Amino acid sequence: MDLRQLRAFVAVAHERHFGRAAERLHVAQPAVSQQIRTLEADLGTRLFDRTSRSVELTPAGRTLLAGAPDILERMAQLAEATRATARRLRGELRLNYARTAPVGVSTDIVEEFRRLHPEVTLLTDTATTAGSLARLRDGALDAAFVRLPVADQPELTIFEVGRDPLVAALPARHRLARRGTLSPSDLRGERLVFWPRTQGPGFHDWIVEHLFSGKMPDVARVEPDTEQMVRAVAHGEGYAVTTAARASMLSMRGVVFKAFADPIPAAPLGLAWRSAETSAPLRQLVAIARRLARK
Repeated sequence: MDLRQLRAFVAVAHERHFGRAAERLHVAQPAVSQQIRTLEADLGTRLFDRTSRSVELTPAGRTLLAGAPDILERMAQLAEATRATARRLRGELRLNYARTAPVGVSTDIVEEFRRLHPEVTLLTDTATTAGSLARLRDGALDAAFVRLPVADQPELTIFEVGRDPLVAALPARHRLARRGTLSPSDLRGERLVFWPRTQGPGFHDWIVEHLFSGKMPDVARVEPDTEQMVRAVAHGEGYAVTTAARASMLSMRGVVFKAFADPIPAAPLGLAWRSAETSAPLRQLVAIARRLARK
């Protein structure tokens, strides 16, 4: 069993069609069919039940599919690590984290980058989405994690890397503090401690749309960052909304964090960079982000 056979098998298993699998692999269909026949002969078992109308996995095929993608992924990582060592990638990369995503997929991406490219100097900071986008446009940053959605940015490329659930910060003595989870209707009539829309208009409006059905609730105070918002909650000024990732880094006496029950969607996070930028460190960061985002 070699990697070409395994790639052909995974493509057919996902597409349930030899022709589409061939297109996906950019090879001729007979080559895919031959790879599958050779693989089945090597393993001594059928992997697919074929009819004129369908291609379905056999029990043996399902077993192989359970482990094959991980094998291919590990081989791809090993190949990338080997190539990176050979290239001895150097230089620096200026990168901002989003304030609401101090941990999670963004740190996974950065730590994988550090592991594969230890000789690249990473200059990191944390900022609002609006601040990071402005610095990207000015050329002061190479890449930034930003909260989505954002307004059209013609000079930037942005794609989603992951999502983070929203949570509510409540005073510990609040009537809802003992609830397991909350729904938006539970908060109707409560006063909100929020952050300035200018810091991230798209994400601000996304929260209002998905959590408050598009109608801005009564705002008790506007604070510039999550720490100040939570401090206001501790003083009984109202409740606040943030991401689970940000809440995981905060602990304050007199405040409890409560998750929202489904179907409230999780908050999307993106990676942004200047489309014209072609530095090797940036290309590698984007490649890692795309790979981890697919997971």
